[in-house]
Amino acid sequence: MMLARHLALTTLVVSLLTSILLAPQVSAAEPPSDSSADSPGKPLRLWYDKPAPDSDVGWANASIPMGNGYMGVNIFGGTKSDRIQITENSLYDWTDRNAGFKRRGVNNFAEVYIDFNHDKPANYQRELDLNRAVSSVSYEQDGVEYTRDYFTSYPDKVMVVRLGASKPGALSFTLRPTIPFLGEGKTGSVTAKGDTITLSGAMTYFDIKFEGQFKVIPKGGTMKAAAKKGTISVSEADSALILIAVGTNYQLDPKVFLTNEPSKKLADFPHPHAKVSGYLNAAAAKSYDELLENHQADYGELYDRVSLDLGAEVPTITTDKLVDAYPKGSSSRYLEELAFQFGRYMLICSSRAGTLPPHLQGIWNVYARPPWSSQYLHDTNVQMAYAPVFCANMPELFESYADFFKAFEPRQRLYATQYIKQYNPSQLDPKGDNGWSGPFWANPYIIPGRSPVAGFGTGSWIAQMFWDYYDYTRDESLLADTVYPVMYEQANFASRFVQEIDGALLAKPSSSPEQKIRDTVGTTFDQQMFYENHHNTLTAAKILGRSDSRLPIYEKQLPLLDPIQIGKSGQIKEFRQEEFYCDYKGPKGKNTIDPHHRHTSMLLGSYPGQLINDKTPAWLDAVEKTLTLRTRKSHIGWARAERIAFWARVHDGDEAYIFYQDLLGGNYLHNLFNDHRGGPLFQADANYGATAGVAEMLLQSQDHVVAPLAAMPAAWPDGSYSGLLARGNFEVSAKWSNGQASRLEVVSKAGGTLDLRYPNVAKAMIKSTDGQKVSFTSKGTDQIRIETTKGASYVVTDIPAFTPVAAPSELKIDKDGGSQIELSWTGSKDAASYKLYRAVGNAPAYEEVATKIKDARFIYKADDLKQTEQMTLKVTAMRADGRESRKGATVVRLLP
Repeated sequence: MMLARHLALTTLVVSLLTSILLAPQVSAAEPPSDSSADSPGKPLRLWYDKPAPDSDVGWANASIPMGNGYMGVNIFGGTKSDRIQITENSLYDWTDRNAGFKRRGVNNFAEVYIDFNHDKPANYQRELDLNRAVSSVSYEQDGVEYTRDYFTSYPDKVMVVRLGASKPGALSFTLRPTIPFLGEGKTGSVTAKGDTITLSGAMTYFDIKFEGQFKVIPKGGTMKAAAKKGTISVSEADSALILIAVGTNYQLDPKVFLTNEPSKKLADFPHPHAKVSGYLNAAAAKSYDELLENHQADYGELYDRVSLDLGAEVPTITTDKLVDAYPKGSSSRYLEELAFQFGRYMLICSSRAGTLPPHLQGIWNVYARPPWSSQYLHDTNVQMAYAPVFCANMPELFESYADFFKAFEPRQRLYATQYIKQYNPSQLDPKGDNGWSGPFWANPYIIPGRSPVAGFGTGSWIAQMFWDYYDYTRDESLLADTVYPVMYEQANFASRFVQEIDGALLAKPSSSPEQKIRDTVGTTFDQQMFYENHHNTLTAAKILGRSDSRLPIYEKQLPLLDPIQIGKSGQIKEFRQEEFYCDYKGPKGKNTIDPHHRHTSMLLGSYPGQLINDKTPAWLDAVEKTLTLRTRKSHIGWARAERIAFWARVHDGDEAYIFYQDLLGGNYLHNLFNDHRGGPLFQADANYGATAGVAEMLLQSQDHVVAPLAAMPAAWPDGSYSGLLARGNFEVSAKWSNGQASRLEVVSKAGGTLDLRYPNVAKAMIKSTDGQKVSFTSKGTDQIRIETTKGASYVVTDIPAFTPVAAPSELKIDKDGGSQIELSWTGSKDAASYKLYRAVGNAPAYEEVATKIKDARFIYKADDLKQTEQMTLKVTAMRADGRESRKGATVVRLLP
């Protein structure tokens, strides 16, 4: 009976998830269409009227971050002495796991000072222009205006600093790079010769050789190098350029992770001198204008794809004051626009092909002992770093992580064999064909063995990022060569790891990330992640026409992975042993589940997964119930960011917006870095996650139906966006006023079937960009289907106004006689009648049981009520025009 129930349940879910045919291929790097945001538009900038304080707090709270993947920099903008702090993500010290949360890890590469001795500045201004990714400083001293411009170029692999003065011969300065934290496993020296300063040394634990070069190119004046001091002084110049290149002998190679001896991990990799010299010399052969043009062409091609306009006016107050005013009730649309684009900016800075991916602090670190060692944590932080990469239309930025994964996967294959042998030896392939297992934490040198802090579902969560890489781009060569092998081999591991327990295939041991109950059985986190990856692997195999040997096993296992359990509170259980919300007592008999925990891992099937969507409404309601029970008590930045997206996925834009406000008002520092939990304690994942959450409010496609404005808050009655990306490689733009869409445009970048959902869209005017009417089929009034042509645009206008139906509330069971149930609820002002639904047990969808109910009460009778242990009842309102309320009131009925 249980097997039959699992089979029936999963057959329904699989049919729902695979109902939309996948579209043909397109390159992930295909340039944006004409409808993308192709101009900077409204100025978006961070600006200040004073330098950042020269301290660690000033670094986290006020310095301006920049980066190009090869380096992260933080600019302070001082006038007596400017400070530029540089991070290089492979410059890593050993990790002391017993040193608290601040452990050795990514090390501060260099502290660079430019001494001006200007101590009486006037009209000071410091800014970061997000539209151009250029930072600047300007002020007046003794009747001279001094200017500085900074940018970090990915194509030229250098940082460029241009210094200027309004009077010829007025620019004098000393460039003074230094190596921080010498003596703590770090050696090095700084020397100067001619126009170049060389900073070089080693981190002894991994025997990392590092080098930075700083070339000074003045116009006019005199220049002098102090060899032993490692400085260059320029006097009475008109202007000057400073070019900075950095590097280490690190290479992304499986050898790094497979070599156990730390000091031998980088053996045989060349010293970085030749590489860094090559970067610097190539850049020095170009003019400033050429370097700037290269940088802005590269940056703009990514950044300009997406715009967001919420109707904000450009403020006249500095950004620090703007941030401070926000939680006091002076809500600023400008800050909301700025934070959305700032997350995109940070990802462009920190995730580029050929470089390491962003860690917990992105690509920025000033400490010898950074928070959590600036590691890669795969139980949400890495995934949140890449949360906006596809929906915010920057898919090629995922290449950085894809290369990192390729390097550490061989080590994870060894671990997979170890775990199968340890936990389920009957399924072990003695030749080592056991797939790869998911890590919990990692750094550029070490992928350690299993941690009970998170379950083995981390691997399938990684594989889901790869699936999204295909699903948003529809590049079949990418699917075949990169994505499918990752998913297939993760399913290989999971299929061997799960054990048959109580009629299901469950993970054992299993943990829900960072909850105190660990090493249990079949947590929802593990089961959902395994299910998603099995399903995606099978889908990909059909697209590619593959017939690999273990595919029949995955297909047979899929119905038994049992990804969703509904608890007696109407919640999605986090633990199988849980009955009412968070009441599971662990192995020691104590209830140690945190009901307000920062992690909400049992809901990952709703976001970022696709398992729970509009085609599984009972599960979607259970997600909303769980979120309500989780409350807003967690003040962790990334958790607030994640819940923006969770609430958006249940179509509650107002609640999603509350979490966006909580995040901006409670966690954003003056430079828009996320204050993780106080300190200030910078952690980058909330910055990335905020962008992704807002994107989910503006556009959804988890069920392969493109749904613009799916979770719009009342606080944003008017606005527009362009260039967001939906699954199927559909690029979407929208304009709305008074809460109603006035124009939608979809660019079909891959061709194929477009399913488009918006209220009354079937009654709208739909044309191509050249004005031709477009034929479509409709599914009711709110959804249409168009067979698109690759490269074509489809414009929707004249959309009839839509008024949502107010939902009933407070559904109650007044009396349960076993064979009949007396129900009552608070009625809807719009209701001409009501409908009653039920979902039995863990069913994903409701079945309709009564219609045309006139009063706000009903006696429900059914033959199976005495045998049904648990069901969720739901009542919705029907308006006289036949439209149903999107939401309804629910109650869980337990057998008396």
